[in-house]
Amino acid sequence: MPRKALEPHMWNLENLFRSIYNVPVYQRPYSWDKEQIEVLLNDIFEAYEAEGKEDGYYTGNIIVYDKNEKVNGIITMYDVIDGQQRIATFSLILLAIYALALERNFSETDKTVSHVREALWKFTDRKYKRDLRAVMLNSIEKKCFCELYDKCFDEPTEVINYCEKYQCASDFEKRIIANFNFIYDMLNCKIPKNPDEAILDFADYIMQYVQFIVIEANCKKNKVFSMFESINSKGKRLEEIDLIKTYIFSKLDEASYSTYLRRWGDLIIKTKDNLYDYLYNYIKAYLCFYRQNISVVNFKAICRRELLSYFNEADEAEALKRLLDDMYEKVDYYNMLSSTEKAYELVKNTKFRFYYKIFTEISYKHPKALFLRTLIELHEGKLAKDAVVEIVTETVSFMMKFLTISGRASKDVITMFSGIMNDIYLRNAVDKESILSAIASELWRQGVSAETLRDGLRGMDAFEQNKKLTVALLALYESTSEENGRVKISYDQAYTLLNSFSTAFSLDHLLVQTPDKNSSKFLYYKDEERNALVLKKGHDFPKEVAVNGMDYDIFTQSVLNKLGNLRLYYKDKNAGRQNAMVSLQEYSDFCTYSQMLERGEKLVNMLVDKCLPAPQVDLSKLQVNSRKSVEASLPKMSKLIEFGLIKPGDKIYVTISPDNSEATLLDDKYVDYRGNRMTLNEWGCKVTGWKSIRIYTYVAVVGEIETLQQKRISYIQEHNEAVN
Repeated sequence: MPRKALEPHMWNLENLFRSIYNVPVYQRPYSWDKEQIEVLLNDIFEAYEAEGKEDGYYTGNIIVYDKNEKVNGIITMYDVIDGQQRIATFSLILLAIYALALERNFSETDKTVSHVREALWKFTDRKYKRDLRAVMLNSIEKKCFCELYDKCFDEPTEVINYCEKYQCASDFEKRIIANFNFIYDMLNCKIPKNPDEAILDFADYIMQYVQFIVIEANCKKNKVFSMFESINSKGKRLEEIDLIKTYIFSKLDEASYSTYLRRWGDLIIKTKDNLYDYLYNYIKAYLCFYRQNISVVNFKAICRRELLSYFNEADEAEALKRLLDDMYEKVDYYNMLSSTEKAYELVKNTKFRFYYKIFTEISYKHPKALFLRTLIELHEGKLAKDAVVEIVTETVSFMMKFLTISGRASKDVITMFSGIMNDIYLRNAVDKESILSAIASELWRQGVSAETLRDGLRGMDAFEQNKKLTVALLALYESTSEENGRVKISYDQAYTLLNSFSTAFSLDHLLVQTPDKNSSKFLYYKDEERNALVLKKGHDFPKEVAVNGMDYDIFTQSVLNKLGNLRLYYKDKNAGRQNAMVSLQEYSDFCTYSQMLERGEKLVNMLVDKCLPAPQVDLSKLQVNSRKSVEASLPKMSKLIEFGLIKPGDKIYVTISPDNSEATLLDDKYVDYRGNRMTLNEWGCKVTGWKSIRIYTYVAVVGEIETLQQKRISYIQEHNEAVN
């Protein structure tokens, strides 16, 4: 009798762990934290201690794929499709029980202990096999998980000491070790040592009465992904990256699975489980600009339209494979988006390094797609290093001015970046001048001027609300000098100050936050009992700024936390001695409000006028950068015919439907398609079934793969002119 595509089983933990479970590399890494484990264990203990404990405890569904492999022809091996978090956690629970039982002097030959051991390691050829672990994780945490298993096999009573000394290489390994320690401690506390066999009674309970519904898939793996998507659409939604993965692999042929499932897993590992963010920024860098997160529904639309066109493929499966291949080739540049050091290895420019450090420290998200493509084009030789430095410097400077100093909302910059990226799609290249023009235009359009920046810097709470920006600005200020009217900025020093903040340098108040009441230097102090400001005779705080009895927190925020009152300073004297390249100003006599105002004005003027100047763009020639304005500058069909790039009588086709779309171009507006005269747009929509189509993007001459869009962009770039 043939096996069903899906076979459900009601298994207890003992039955479940008679098999071997492989969590494939394409699955997400182990992600449960102690909060989820605590809930699980508390629920199990509540069921264990209840009067009707024989009713058992049900933990949910698990979906597994039968690999059609058996160890010694007996032990089934499964790939885990859904439920890997629970399977991995229960293996940690069993490991902790095994270690605790032996630590409490129970023998390995005890029947219950043997059952636990046999659940964890398979028994073949008359002995337990160390390498036949019940559960295998294959993502970032693989090494740590295997070594923990092995330590419990070799020296279970030493496993806690082993965990204390384990050198974790990632947060994922820290999670494995921390969860095991938490489980061990929780079991040790909840299961009494008297009576002696309490640990064994609990082990018997979870082996016999913790239950699962296991859905066993016995079909082709691409069918599994389709069913998995259907099952999850009716229940709890997965994260979007998992739904996108399911969609991708439901499209691929079985022969491609091994290669591309491994590729997907490698991308998870290389991005440290940030694959969704990488995919999102790759799409924005190369295909289309999405203002919101990309759902699986959006992704399907992108595949049908932009992806096929971008890779000049008619088959969606082939385009998806090329997408994964290209993402794999470019993943190192994605990792540079969170690593100044890696990006600096590529660019080798100190100004770039300083501004890029600001980008990674403040975590500006909107420039990520632009920077990803910019770094890749530098590597590919399509963009000069100086252009990359200017693009990054001016973009980060814009984000500092527009968002942090001027206090605008993050959503307010989306339109500008949308225009920049749409321009890049049309040009199929990053263009420095158009980016700088877009930035200058946006600053001008939004009214961000030198004076508004001065006001923003003077007014902001630079300590509590904008500390990261303040550190960057002070690092820049402390590294700027003027000689003979010329400004010199040491970006090496600025980077050292910014990069070493919190380790070697601190952010200090010059007028200190809570001076000693009896200090003769500072003419104010905090009345601790009333949390109120007390001003001494001779102070110089104006009444509109500070008055006796005002709330001290308000005084701190509105006066002491201003930029002019803050400095970068060594955390200890040794740090200063060891940093010969850093020279910081001393303020030993700084004790009055007037000094704070004077320093604040000097600092603000230096930053606005010398350190963060406006982009060097002719304002009279600024145009708002948009897809429409760039599109309008490209030649239309009549010009393509005039330039000889295409001619009436040519056979043309829609690139995503090459087999059924061939038509004859009649003139700049009409084609003959299967004996019917129709407009280019009518033909394109009829062939694709779409309501609208970008003809230039999707049409090519028969025998060629270069689209009309690529032809006209190349023509403009070669002739350096704009025509209509």
